[in-house]
Amino acid sequence: MLNNNELGVFILVLANALSDEKLWRALKPVLIQKFEQLKMGEITGAEDDVIVFKQLLKLDLNTLEATKHKILGNFELQYNPLRALRPQRMSSAKTQGMSADFNENGFHFNKDFLQKELLFQGKLFSKEISLFYNKFPFAKYHGLVVVEAEKQHPQLLTPELHQFAWMMANAIGLNIKGFTLAYNSYGAYASVNHFHLQCFVREQPLPIENDDKFPLINYWFNSVNDAWEFVQSLHRDEQPYHLIYRNQAILCVVRQRQDDYKHASWTSGYAWYEACGGVNTATLDDYDHLSEDKLKAELLKLKIT
Repeated sequence: MLNNNELGVFILVLANALSDEKLWRALKPVLIQKFEQLKMGEITGAEDDVIVFKQLLKLDLNTLEATKHKILGNFELQYNPLRALRPQRMSSAKTQGMSADFNENGFHFNKDFLQKELLFQGKLFSKEISLFYNKFPFAKYHGLVVVEAEKQHPQLLTPELHQFAWMMANAIGLNIKGFTLAYNSYGAYASVNHFHLQCFVREQPLPIENDDKFPLINYWFNSVNDAWEFVQSLHRDEQPYHLIYRNQAILCVVRQRQDDYKHASWTSGYAWYEACGGVNTATLDDYDHLSEDKLKAELLKLKIT
């Protein structure tokens, strides 16, 4: 991927390399060389990529560190400096209801410049899917699954798309232990209004699974139909939520709408990972000094009252 001069592709490779210590050691020299080369040319490309690259110009790549992880009480904390540069897109927008019309002029996964970030495109269960690298990963083998991209579905779960996610998670999970799909509803810090799921591989439980007193409403379902009935009720109530599809089960986490509270300065907002007890930090100072009490207080902002 580094053989071309696309800013977006460089950012993608850099962020993915930083997510793994061994990968970062292996790719660091060529990434620094490529960075110097790109700095010398005209900085052009997609608007989001130019903004991120100009922020990278303020950093010394030699001093960047691979993602760090630690457990803090019932929370999982990671230091992930590049994720702080991720464009907010729809996750910073004012939301109302459970969906917005697809905007062909806004950011979506059919943009020409994104096609170099594709990992796979083809059919699964008679549906066309596009698998992209996650440009700012925070999970192992972190990707974006766009279902029927050409149909321009907005980020709104339907019975058909719900059934597809269930089938995909279970089928791939038979061969890849820990394969998981995650979904952020509209109003729950979904960043792109083009129907997509996040995929990753995680064998250990999420923090929410180890906490009997987790403050957010959450339910596990072993029936795809039972889960859909519950999701339908959330749609009727215009109630944002997150879903986790894994190992013949579905977790639904119910939370406050992103517009209805103000998040702390050390986070860009809580999506599925944070709502399940994981936290991304962008500075070592936050990583070293955030307390369990502060993390609890932030999570409680999402609690339905």
